[in-house]
Amino acid sequence: MPRSSFWHAFANMESISRCEPLVLERGEGVTVWDTSGRRYLDAVAGLWNCNVGHGRQEIADAARDQLGKLASFSTFGDYSNGPSEELAARLTALAPMPDASVFLTSGGSDSVDTAIKMVRRYWSALGQPERRTVVSRESAYHGMHFGGTGLAGIEPNRAGYGDLVPDTARIPWDSADALEKTIESLGAQNVAAFICEPVLGAGGILLLPEGYLREVARICRASGVLLVLDEVITGFGQIGDWFAAHRFGVEPDLVLCAKGLTSGYLPMGAVLSLCQPDQVLAIMRV
Repeated sequence: MPRSSFWHAFANMESISRCEPLVLERGEGVTVWDTSGRRYLDAVAGLWNCNVGHGRQEIADAARDQLGKLASFSTFGDYSNGPSEELAARLTALAPMPDASVFLTSGGSDSVDTAIKMVRRYWSALGQPERRTVVSRESAYHGMHFGGTGLAGIEPNRAGYGDLVPDTARIPWDSADALEKTIESLGAQNVAAFICEPVLGAGGILLLPEGYLREVARICRASGVLLVLDEVITGFGQIGDWFAAHRFGVEPDLVLCAKGLTSGYLPMGAVLSLCQPDQVLAIMRV
């Protein structure tokens, strides 16, 4: 078998090079087929992302039509386009906070890195640049870009990279009390945000204790710390509502999403923010 030039993600490439990979060719609904014609049930929905199933012709048609009109163009400054405006309006209507602003990204990891920049620049804009520390949790997964890797609570995902993101702290995944004590120890005036997954995904599919999200939301409000919900996995119906924040009755400051946003038909993510661009975020260059 000739050597492949393709570098697989989350794989032991020495092992991959000794065997023939499973090459998938097509999909329909919950079923995928490999190049030999063998059929499989896609029980994990791609990578927890194919919410509407494979092979949706109407989605392919919509993408084709748009590519024939305008494939891409910068939205810097005062440039915009119809699909971006329509999507932002739709996401604002679905968001678990009122009048959310929508910042589009290239995916979940990009949403995480963008959110870290946003919360730090937010406090700097308000004259509190010392509020830099971002608190995350053990067993947490926040993507594999620079910032998300630095926040990771899964040790093997951080191993070998060094301290990527300064001013971070990690707490036990299931203790609201630990969050409160950590904020007190660091000083609320030094803490920018707390980021958490409503259900821990890659860290083990761990369900939070009853009332956990409402309690951490209360702690964040009392201390002025921004609450960032990483709903890359739980968003868009994966937990029985559009967002886990709806189901658990909390109003975060930022919501991160991707995956189900496009069901994997396009690499895209978003940061939904309670802060309005014309108030604070307009001075940012994120």
